[in-house]
Amino acid sequence: MESETGGKSFTELHGRAQSFLTAKAEKADMTQQDIRQLVHELDTYQIELELQNHELRHARAELEQTNRRYADLYQSSPVAYFTLSDKGIILEANLTAADMLGAGRGELHNRPFSDFIVADDQYVFNRHRKKLLETRQRQSFDLRMQKEGGFIHAHVETVAGAEDLDPGGQFRLMVSDISVRKEEEFERLRRLKDRYRAIVMDQTEMICRFDPQGRITFVNDAYCRNFGVNHHEILGTNFLPNIHKEDLPLVNDHFKNLTQLEPVKTIEHRVHLPDGRVSWQQWCGRALFDRDGKVIECQAVGRDITRLKETKEKLEKELRLRQLFMDALPCVALLLKYNTLEIVASNKAAFAAGALPGTYCYVTWAKRKSRCPWCTAPKVWEIGETQNHQYWERGKYWDAYWIRVDEELCLHYAFDHTEQQINKEALKKAKDELEQRVMERTLELQKSHEQLLHSEKLAAVGNLSASIAHEFNNPLQSIMTIIKGISQYAALENKEAELVALALQECKRMRSLIANLQDFYRPTTGKIEPVDLHAVVDALLLMNKKDLKTRNISVEKEYSGNLPSVMAVTDQLKQVFLNLFNNAADACEGGGVITIITEAIDRENVAVHVRDNGVGIDPANIGRLFEPFYTTKPDLKGTGLGLPVSYGIIKKHGGRIEVKSERGKGSQFSVFLPVRGVKNEQ
Repeated sequence: MESETGGKSFTELHGRAQSFLTAKAEKADMTQQDIRQLVHELDTYQIELELQNHELRHARAELEQTNRRYADLYQSSPVAYFTLSDKGIILEANLTAADMLGAGRGELHNRPFSDFIVADDQYVFNRHRKKLLETRQRQSFDLRMQKEGGFIHAHVETVAGAEDLDPGGQFRLMVSDISVRKEEEFERLRRLKDRYRAIVMDQTEMICRFDPQGRITFVNDAYCRNFGVNHHEILGTNFLPNIHKEDLPLVNDHFKNLTQLEPVKTIEHRVHLPDGRVSWQQWCGRALFDRDGKVIECQAVGRDITRLKETKEKLEKELRLRQLFMDALPCVALLLKYNTLEIVASNKAAFAAGALPGTYCYVTWAKRKSRCPWCTAPKVWEIGETQNHQYWERGKYWDAYWIRVDEELCLHYAFDHTEQQINKEALKKAKDELEQRVMERTLELQKSHEQLLHSEKLAAVGNLSASIAHEFNNPLQSIMTIIKGISQYAALENKEAELVALALQECKRMRSLIANLQDFYRPTTGKIEPVDLHAVVDALLLMNKKDLKTRNISVEKEYSGNLPSVMAVTDQLKQVFLNLFNNAADACEGGGVITIITEAIDRENVAVHVRDNGVGIDPANIGRLFEPFYTTKPDLKGTGLGLPVSYGIIKKHGGRIEVKSERGKGSQFSVFLPVRGVKNEQ
């Protein structure tokens, strides 16, 4: 409405100006052209003013919408907002603030904010309010605020208002209810306190605390058990154990000498226990000081070291006995530290050789600058077993022993066996020459024997193959005829028809396998054609699916996306992979996973990896896997021909088979084949 009125006023003004200028032009020097130019400029100015007026109306509408949004956010915020005067009077508060304090918004206005603060915490608010007004820097603090029925824990953030918008030192508060968090912190603190007390009470060490006047302020259960008292009897008293009279001055001086520079000291003394025994005890005392350097409390932690003292005495006796034993040895004997090889004790022979206690054996005994390469003292410490080593040093032959004594010491002694060793080496040389001659002759005989066995095995294979071909071909042909009849005359589902076709195909492969057994180590004849290795593997897995499921074996396939076909004999490759699948399944005792991986190594070669997580193969047996009749399977389960036959098939295709295996983790058989294959031998 204002813009329209303003527009009409401007139009009237424009009309009057035009009339005035026209009349003026008749009397003045202004030309008609000048007047038209001036009127045009006024028209342009009018348009600009109208555009600016439109933009102002649009900006005002957006500002009003933003204000409404701000008001909604302000009132519904999960945080309570307050605006306070510099005196702490509430000037404004949102709905969340009223709900937090359990009061209406009207009840909050013009009331001191401190009215809603617990009396003990009002100083916190006043201190931070004063600091905010002085520094105009943001303040953060926690306090308790009153509300109907109790109080809440609140976290407060204060910020100073803008000087141009909030005159008179106004400032704003953002208040969050942190009662739940505080309760969790209190509960966590209580649990920690209970845990600390339980730990201290359950300690096997004795713990007590007392003030500078010697009054007991705390004792744990171990302290009470040790001195035959209970907590209530001695708390607040000047209880003092029945310390041995010879040790009383030591105990008194111990606590008197605790200072800020040396607040912790340890002593050992004797105590008469209620049952009449005298106990050796070790106490570590700590003094706690205030800011002025005065003792406010002492804490002492003690333990019974009677057995430790007795053990130490026994050890000293044992050391004396060891020294007597070492002196009785007719050789150099040393008691050494494992980590440094420092000599702890030496017998008379070692003393005579210059190996003295406090020196390093490799320096004074072996006359070396660093540890001896034959020294096995570290190994004795590691495995705990006696070590024996013979070596030549300084023209003598030594027979040395290292024996574990305890966690820190070992006994080392060495006999001079130079003369015996010279005679022994001469005898060994003569013996070695004789054994070498016997070995050479034995190897010749063994080689001849192996050649004979190999010939006999090959003859056995030929006889077995002929028998299999004769005995199995006729029933196999009958089975194939029956399967063909089922395929032609029975109404089969697609899946069933697929299985029947696969069965017929496998019968043909069995017939071919029987023929191949007659000459497994030589390339066999067959039709070479492009073979899809994925299709071959999938067909074999489908045929064995039920058996694998029964044996709780799963199959994972990691097929290459760009695997080319290979030129090969299909049924022979099926025989190879079926044998590898069966071996992998047999290795997975009680279930497992068989992984089939294919890869295109380059344009000319591909690989198929058959991996299992079964029992693995002993490294000593891997070299014999492709020998005819050799098998690692139980009796009646393996013939020892599967892998040799497979090896022969892959070899005649120009490929190879590699084996990787780790005992207890599984095996991987990798078949490498050339894409183009080899020429068909007729």
